[in-house]
Amino acid sequence: MKQVGRLASALVSVAVLVLGCAPDGDRAWRHADELWQRRDPAAFAAWKALDPKGPSGARARQALALADGEYRRGIALLSAGDVVAARALLEEAARRAPIDPALYLPMARACQARGLEERAAAMYRKFLAQAPDGADAAAARRELVALGDDIGASFDPPPAGAAWPWWPVGAAGVVLLAAAVTLLRLRRWRSTSLATLAMENPELEPAIAFLVGCLRHELLKHRIIAIGDAVRAVADGRLEEAERRFLSRRLYGGEPLAVAWAGHLGAFMRALGPRFDLVRRDPQFKSADRAIATIASAEGGLARGDRETARRVLEAHARLVELDAALGQLTARLQQVVIDEPFLRSLVDDVRREPARAAVEMEVLPPSQPVAVECYRFDLELVLRNVVRNAMAAAAGGPSPPRVSVSVALGLEPTGDEIVRVFVRDTNPSPLPPPSPLGEGRGLALVYAALQRCDGSLSIEPGGDGFAKCVVVRLFAALSPAVEEAA
Repeated sequence: MKQVGRLASALVSVAVLVLGCAPDGDRAWRHADELWQRRDPAAFAAWKALDPKGPSGARARQALALADGEYRRGIALLSAGDVVAARALLEEAARRAPIDPALYLPMARACQARGLEERAAAMYRKFLAQAPDGADAAAARRELVALGDDIGASFDPPPAGAAWPWWPVGAAGVVLLAAAVTLLRLRRWRSTSLATLAMENPELEPAIAFLVGCLRHELLKHRIIAIGDAVRAVADGRLEEAERRFLSRRLYGGEPLAVAWAGHLGAFMRALGPRFDLVRRDPQFKSADRAIATIASAEGGLARGDRETARRVLEAHARLVELDAALGQLTARLQQVVIDEPFLRSLVDDVRREPARAAVEMEVLPPSQPVAVECYRFDLELVLRNVVRNAMAAAAGGPSPPRVSVSVALGLEPTGDEIVRVFVRDTNPSPLPPPSPLGEGRGLALVYAALQRCDGSLSIEPGGDGFAKCVVVRLFAALSPAVEEAA
């Protein structure tokens, strides 16, 4: 068995050499994301191994924490018998981040308790595959075998002294090398979701949100989602003439459906580049592309009231409704940022690594609980980096010891709006000029432009607590379920 392990390790090393070198930085994130897209149980460990000080690693840790709470609550709901609510919560968690493989066992038991034996068996297998010798492995194996005489046979330990045939290992090595070469050729077009592309390119978040909004409003909601009841009427054999005319006008009037869909997909590529060829890269968009083709070809059948055609259209309609819901969740995430301790420390550490910044004493006071703001992450990081950078530069030119403090507070305005204030204090008594809408003379034009996009503002106040002055970044709090889950 050890020889098999050594050979497998050597083959993996050869594959890594074929692919170039071990994942690092962005490459490590791409590798971790590829595992997640394949629903590989190793995805969780790969996400956890990402550097939490990097932007991808910090966001991955945050997503894992939020998803873990959703997975656990989903399992609890399933155990309690609320299958519908459990499924919705588990699907939301699966869209957010990989599952901790340790949760496969409680999920398997919850499925078994509800009589979902095939699903339970799949969960038992996944658990045993990642922890065959773990503390709970024996119990899991017994429970799996109890589902059927042969269902757990593949997880029985081999007889003592059993010899492993070498020819399957050699064949596996050939297959692995061939797969490595193929992956090298196709890595440019690996399957990647739009959500992942957005995470990898935070500077494109405003453009992605705009393009997604156009797709949802102009095509999905207006032409697709609205026809659900009418198509159900066809499938049930109760279509009336008014519904027939509605279907014809809404689906097939004006610009052909397939042309409109292609136009929106092309807009992503024209604005954002060839990596946003979503049908080739995002499995959900690929499924939606087939659904659009199904609906586009169904005009004649729907006009005749053919019930089988209507059922196929309903299936396609359901896939497009799922896409719309996923896009809605994506834009909500793009336009909301959770400010917590990892976010603040990662941002401050990045600024400290710049030349001539390390000598300033930094103090980071995170909020007592995570708070979310209505802002694009790229915009928020741009604003806070500049404000922290200027505070450190000012402190370095003031009295010793130079100090900067970053803190966050959530408050309620007289209007009833919740406002998040980020306070950046420094020890330099030299006054700052009042903020200018254009950031004149201070290189803050981009900061003010970013704040205007999210209705934020910048003000200067007395420092207090041993600090000379304080720059306050004021942003609207977001009503984010993610914040409640993180708290």
